[in-house]
Amino acid sequence: MAHKLFTLMLIGTLLLVGAWSMFQEVNSSHAVTGNNQAIPMTTKLDNITIPPQSLPSVTYYYGNQGGHQTITTPEWNSILKNVFDNKTIISYDFANNTTQALILFDITYTYMNPYGNEYVAALGQIGPLNTANEQKAFWMTANKSSQVSGYSNWGALNVGAYPGFSWSKPQILPSYLTEEYFAIFGAVVASIFVLYFVFNRRK
Repeated sequence: MAHKLFTLMLIGTLLLVGAWSMFQEVNSSHAVTGNNQAIPMTTKLDNITIPPQSLPSVTYYYGNQGGHQTITTPEWNSILKNVFDNKTIISYDFANNTTQALILFDITYTYMNPYGNEYVAALGQIGPLNTANEQKAFWMTANKSSQVSGYSNWGALNVGAYPGFSWSKPQILPSYLTEEYFAIFGAVVASIFVLYFVFNRRK
């Protein structure tokens, strides 16, 4: 009886360790740093610093009459507030993230990243800066594929990833994965009960 009980406990432990290892492996790539900051958990992190006080100026052109708009730091801050901090548009909270400008800029805050270029190009198709146009430009690019594998620009932002970087990781575990792990642990527990009755059935 003791031998059967020991074998049962060993099998159950191995199943639990295996399931937990799988969970930790995937969940580690979705880690969130303190204060809900979506700093990407990758080797690129060593090269990331907080943005400078002044962001680069970018000029875009719109319309057939030579209209143009130069986006400077105040305008960038307005765009971040009106679009990317707007919880009715993006569910993830980027507002308190010190590296929030990486949504649009590269890791040196010198150039636009691929998503930033798409966004400014969309502004050029719409017109001058104002809240309505800033949000229209977002929706024009929302469903385009991001650099984050398997996500649109909007989808990446909603899970806390920067759409302009292929190495940026979602900070929110997709619900289907959460359900998958509940299923795994449920199956492990069920297996232990089955093994218990198999080892202890009456002959």
